This record gives sequence, C-alpha cells and structure tokens, in this order.
Amino acid sequence: MRQKSDSPVTHIVDSPLGEPPPERRSFLAVVGALLVGGIVTLFPFVAGWGVFFHPLRRRNSDDGELRFVRVGPLDLVPADGVPHQFALSADMADAWTRRPAQRVGTVFLSRTDAPAGPQVTALSSVCPHLGCAVDYIPKDGQFECPCHASAFAKDGAKLFGPSLRGLDPLPVKLVDANEQQEIWVAFEQFRPGIAERVPIG
Repeated sequence: MRQKSDSPVTHIVDSPLGEPPPERRSFLAVVGALLVGGIVTLFPFVAGWGVFFHPLRRRNSDDGELRFVRVGPLDLVPADGVPHQFALSADMADAWTRRPAQRVGTVFLSRTDAPAGPQVTALSSVCPHLGCAVDYIPKDGQFECPCHASAFAKDGAKLFGPSLRGLDPLPVKLVDANEQQEIWVAFEQFRPGIAERVPIG
C-alpha cells in the first residue's frame, strides 16, 4: 500500500518558447505602415525642394518675354509730339518676396495723331553713357544729360557728347480697356558705356 508523501509534488515544464510572442502583424499592415511613414517623412523635403527652386523656375519661364508695364490712359500724353516724362510702377518679385506697385523707372513718351490712329513712342530716361537721368529741354528741343554733357535729339538720336549711342527706345502697345485706350511700355534697362544695346538681366 502506497503511503502518501507529505512533500508537495512540483511539476516543471521546460518551454523553449519562454514568454508568449507578441501579436504578429500581417504583411499588408507592415507594408502600409512603411508607405505612410515614408510619405510623411519625405513630404517636407519635397515641398521644401519645390519652394527652394521656385524662383529659378519662374526666371526660366520669363526668359525672352517682354514685360509690359501699364502707364495709364492714352489721354495722359498730349498729341503735341513733345516728350513727356512718366514714372513707371510695377509689381516686383525678388526670389520669394513680392512687392506690389514699386517704382521701376521713368520713360519719356511722345504722341502724334495720324489718320491711322495715335502713335506713341517711348524712350528710356537713362543716359546710355554712365546711367544718369536725362532731362528734356523744350526750348532747345533736345535731351541733355547733366552729368557729362551728352545731348540727344527729340527722337533719341545722339547729337554730341561722350555717349556711344542714342537714347534707348522701348516697345509700346495700346490696349483697349474700360472703353478707352491705355499705354503699356515694355520697360527694360540696358548696359551703359557701350555702343551696342544690350539688355541687363
């Protein structure tokens, strides 16, 4: 007859797995998490890259195109053939900064009316010698540079002085707007001190 033992019996089970493993995720859940994480991580870099190179894209898109600036209604310029000076304002963009209605320069406009319609010519107010501002002297019928005594005819042709060329002409177009004609000028600056007419920038 078997006697009962007073010592408790201990059962030891050796498990090679140890603690139960954490719940496994499915393959699609892992891939989805990686994709979302990658997009979230890359988005700031892609957006920053686009912002950084935006001025370069804008500059390339503007290459070769004349930039016309509105002067005002045609009636601002008397039809007397005499040059009159006008200030030009335009919205400026410098890299990422935009500044509205900034003064970009001045031009001389003259107008004559013909049977075919009004004719408007524009001349830059910058002396081609070293970049001083010229004045139109009505009593002499010519432009004069106060810096180095260059003089130019009413049509911009060089008369005398150290300037190597005449005043720079600028393209003009008349635009119908609000039941009236408006004057728009393609404002450009040219390299001073040379005989050739080379636009700057």
